[in-house]
Amino acid sequence: MARIEEKIAEIPDAQLRQTIAEEVAKLKKHTRFGLVFEEHQPEVVPVHGARIKRGERVAKKTGSLTEIWRVVKVVDGQALCEKEKGKAGKADGLGEREIFTVEELVVVRRMGEAIYPALTPMDAVTNGDPAKPHHILIEADNYHALQLLLFPYEGKVDCIYIDPPYNTGARDWKYNNNYVDGNDAWQHSKWLTFMAKRLRLAKRLLNPDTGVLIVTIDEHEVHHLGCLLEQEFPDAYVQMATIVINQKGVSQGRLARADEYALFVFMPGAYLETHHDDLLSPDRSNEKRFMTPRWEWLLRGGSNSKREDRPKLFFPIYVDSVRQAITGIGDPLQLGQMPDLDAAIDGTVAWPVRTDGSLGNWQVSPPSLRELWELGYVRLGGFDKKRRTWTVQYLNRGTRARIDRSEIIVVGRNEVSGAVQLEYSGDEAKRRYIKTVWHRGTHDSGIYGSSVLRSILGGESKFSFPKSIYAVRDAIAAVVRDKPNALLADFFAGSGTTLNAVNLLNATDGGQRQCILVTNNEVSEEEARHLAAKGLQPGQDEWDQHGICRSVTWPRSKFTILGRRDDGTPLPGDYLTGKQVTREKPRSIRQLGFAEGRNLTVPQRKQVAALLPAVPQSKVDGEPWFLEDDIRVSVLWDVRQASSWLEELTDADHLTEVCVVTMEGRLFNALKAQIIETLGPQEVSEDEKRPLADGFAENLEYFRLDFLDPQEIQMGRQFAAILPLLWMMAGARGRRPAAPDPHAPWLVPANCPFAVLIQETRFKDFVRHVDGRTDITHVFVVTNSQDTVYKLRHEWPALRVVQLYKDYLENFRINVSENPAS
Repeated sequence: MARIEEKIAEIPDAQLRQTIAEEVAKLKKHTRFGLVFEEHQPEVVPVHGARIKRGERVAKKTGSLTEIWRVVKVVDGQALCEKEKGKAGKADGLGEREIFTVEELVVVRRMGEAIYPALTPMDAVTNGDPAKPHHILIEADNYHALQLLLFPYEGKVDCIYIDPPYNTGARDWKYNNNYVDGNDAWQHSKWLTFMAKRLRLAKRLLNPDTGVLIVTIDEHEVHHLGCLLEQEFPDAYVQMATIVINQKGVSQGRLARADEYALFVFMPGAYLETHHDDLLSPDRSNEKRFMTPRWEWLLRGGSNSKREDRPKLFFPIYVDSVRQAITGIGDPLQLGQMPDLDAAIDGTVAWPVRTDGSLGNWQVSPPSLRELWELGYVRLGGFDKKRRTWTVQYLNRGTRARIDRSEIIVVGRNEVSGAVQLEYSGDEAKRRYIKTVWHRGTHDSGIYGSSVLRSILGGESKFSFPKSIYAVRDAIAAVVRDKPNALLADFFAGSGTTLNAVNLLNATDGGQRQCILVTNNEVSEEEARHLAAKGLQPGQDEWDQHGICRSVTWPRSKFTILGRRDDGTPLPGDYLTGKQVTREKPRSIRQLGFAEGRNLTVPQRKQVAALLPAVPQSKVDGEPWFLEDDIRVSVLWDVRQASSWLEELTDADHLTEVCVVTMEGRLFNALKAQIIETLGPQEVSEDEKRPLADGFAENLEYFRLDFLDPQEIQMGRQFAAILPLLWMMAGARGRRPAAPDPHAPWLVPANCPFAVLIQETRFKDFVRHVDGRTDITHVFVVTNSQDTVYKLRHEWPALRVVQLYKDYLENFRINVSENPAS
């Protein structure tokens, strides 16, 4: 800087020297550190539907919105326009004149020019209890939609999830109606300007204490975005998660990119709960032993398992087959008496019947079993039609001892049966914090993003690169898993994955989370050329029906809620709920009949082990069987030692495969039945599935953001324009009411938690009318008098009383955060 000042001093022209010195001094005062980018000309919003009239600023519908004209006059559908000079129509002079047809033009508003919004209902879908919070979809430019959403939701949003344009240089986003590509010297600055304005509004929407913002991005802007978030959220804690979205990777001759990023912005009081899946460690959720302790079969297996071996352990267990709960435990049946198995075909009695149909015995005597049942240590499994009895399970002595030592903890009880619910307290089953690297197959954007979207819409989608529904679900669940009534927002809604994920999360855990979506209705560049060639223009229905909101976001949201498309076709496929369910799976029991195991040498046994990948050859020796605690395969080499081996299998629940090396087929078949009785089926946990055709018990309202002419507004006529906002402020619960008669003194819709006093002279009547409603949470009063507002607040201190000015223009005015151009 000193060098520059030296050069300025050498300028001979005194006036020029002074002018340059003053400009340099201004630059020195505005030196910035950290993220530095050129603030670009403000965005301009088209106001489709506004009347083209004298004095309006307009642009060509198919041209750049920054090329602004002023309407001089309109005659017979022809508009004489004069071009404005300067950035974004900043009036520093007028230029050439040209005549356009009115159909070619659209009214535009610059940043700083007041806009008066209206939410126009477009459609709705109701598939749940109307009293539940309704989701909201708004078709709009997201900057102005965010300004409008501040009225009902400022400081209330728990989580914002956005997937903004990645600014790859591949013409994937527009700025002032022009695509920005890699040849634009201001590509990054334009993107940062675009994002900064929206992030400032998003910050105001977030709960200032516990809110969390999630922004997904790839390598093109990740570093700029990180700096921008640090700048706009100085009090927040920012972390980045790396998400593998394509394990194959995409390469352009260099490193193959397999991931993208999610930046989490935690407001000061926001923290995450631990979860059983940290999204990185090997997923053991399908192995029951890593999740919950084992319940043993009460039916004895192995030796001494026949009825006559332990006659005092042959007794009935009574069952309520409807509730699937044990109701009582009987006394032993005398050895000479036979149970009436046919009488128990309705599933009201469980007898110890073996897999071959013969009678067996239980592992515990009636008095001991009654004690265990009272403690919740006995439960029913499934009903076995072949054996005509129930599977009964119990906690053996070893498991009960571990409960006493607090190695296993009781975390709850089944509401119907009273059986305890258990978790390991050791490291194996501890809940963990979600890590900053996510590697799950369900996050693949091709399989669970593009393919899912195609299956929902029933053909090729017009939307490129949708997110995996499970990657989105896991991101938002990390924030709101413990908030079943959370409010979420996505103002780059795209294909609507966020709402789909929220609905899936609600269906899985019974939550009532509410989602607000905002997306524009742009058509793709290719489609725009095709439509323009037909003589169509933005704002016409034939054009707009091809836009992203109307052709993708709304249909996906509607179809997934109903579980079917408009033609009645049910949606194919299943969701993975992320919830683990337990099922019984048979163990693999195989005969290796090419040799007699006891005659094999150790080297020969190792050759056999080579056929069993799970069995390390180094651990094979000359013992009669192979059984290790940490290996899922057991091999019986010497069938003469089967009885002792079966005793060892009693505590070998980890086994998934058992091999018997013998050439004697009849002996193997008999032994197989004993193995099944000893081990029983294995219990595995797997991801619960939910058919897409089931839909969701949810409701959604679809609005378009329109703009009103301030010269034509009267409160009585425009009440319908703000009514959706009042309904949203009251939680969007109940069916959205229609506007009342213009002369109505109030609006108190049924089954909707708000009321509006329109004529303040009817104050006392209104109070009497509303007093009987215990569900009301919000009261709006149309008045310019603070006294009326104070009276209502005094009358209902527990309710939120909001003033609406009689002049509509005073109530809702957006786009004024920047100073208007002079």
